[in-house]
Amino acid sequence: MRVGRLALVVLCGLVLGGPAAAQTNQAAKGRGPIANTPDQTLTGSAMAVEGDLLTVNGVAVRLMGIDAPDPGQKCKNRYGHELDCFKVATAVLANMVKGEEVTCTVTEQDRTGEKKGECRVRGVDLGAAMVSRGWAFQYASLSPAYQKGEAYAQSKRMGLWAGQVEKPWQWRSRQLREKAK
Repeated sequence: MRVGRLALVVLCGLVLGGPAAAQTNQAAKGRGPIANTPDQTLTGSAMAVEGDLLTVNGVAVRLMGIDAPDPGQKCKNRYGHELDCFKVATAVLANMVKGEEVTCTVTEQDRTGEKKGECRVRGVDLGAAMVSRGWAFQYASLSPAYQKGEAYAQSKRMGLWAGQVEKPWQWRSRQLREKAK
């Protein structure tokens, strides 16, 4: 249902007002997690800020249901060599959106004002692509949607699964504990 509605909004924007209309915030009466908050659709060029954060026409959107390595987070490759997994994950997402039109359906805005949603390129869910390639982890507590993709990446030892890495939420907790000492 959501994909059909998204396609209809983008198509209407292109037919009625060209690309400029499609880039505006098209709102369909949604069933967002905040009462009376419509889903917001953003379409345009995007830049990867983190492995799970994009800007679409300058508006920041966090990819829902996934968590990618944080700035400063290191991991080890299959040979035991340390690498900056934050930079690699961000570069992977950047390559997926480079030169492509990105469409994000924002379904949530947290208490800090950060927008969260699902973003797609040519119909491909970027969150699913990051997880199935092994450069982000699913947030199982938020959604089981990416469980199969993560199992695939782990079984094939792809991306972060090729070596050693802490899950980002565990890494953040450890950083806080170490700073508190």
